[in-house]
Amino acid sequence: MKYLLALYLIGVSLFAQEVEVKRIALTFDDGPKVKVTEQILNVLKENEVKGTFFIVGVNGKRFPEILNKIYEEGHQIANHSYNHPNLRKLSMESVKKELNDTNLIISSVTGEDVKYFRPPYGSLGKSQKEELKENMDMSSVMWNVCPQDWEKKSDADYIAKFLIENARDRGVVLLHDYSKTADALKVAIPILKEKGYEFVTVEELYKK
Repeated sequence: MKYLLALYLIGVSLFAQEVEVKRIALTFDDGPKVKVTEQILNVLKENEVKGTFFIVGVNGKRFPEILNKIYEEGHQIANHSYNHPNLRKLSMESVKKELNDTNLIISSVTGEDVKYFRPPYGSLGKSQKEELKENMDMSSVMWNVCPQDWEKKSDADYIAKFLIENARDRGVVLLHDYSKTADALKVAIPILKEKGYEFVTVEELYKK
């Protein structure tokens, strides 16, 4: 954790400097999960940051109390399919069912229509994307900042370092519900704030 401490000290020195505000969205795939999602929620709450959670429908059905907590704490909930299949390999009827079944779970919590989804593995055909936008009014969300937190080599130090060095204005960060990701964010978020980053949801980022 020496690297993280050094990064934090460097970040503190930036606090007094005048910096340009940049907007970035933290997104979390594959939840909700017991304990881990709550660890991430606690870090976001401590830092007064809102994120976007792309939930897998089967997990949302299993852990409705965590899904409710995500919503009650002001985060955006979006769709990551019901069973996490490769959508490109499915018929459109099956793709729509994956999204619709998850939308029902999300809407039961938020009371709103779901507008955004992320295809598992980022795998989606162009014609699928167009049809889902036209027929379901749902927009696919990819990413442009990815620390590969699912890799074994990507420990908390690596994730924090990657986020700090690769953050960008209008960045969409691909993360997952892991304890090491929560630990990395404890360090990365304060430093990025000091560097002028404003954390927003995907919906807020896309509206401007």
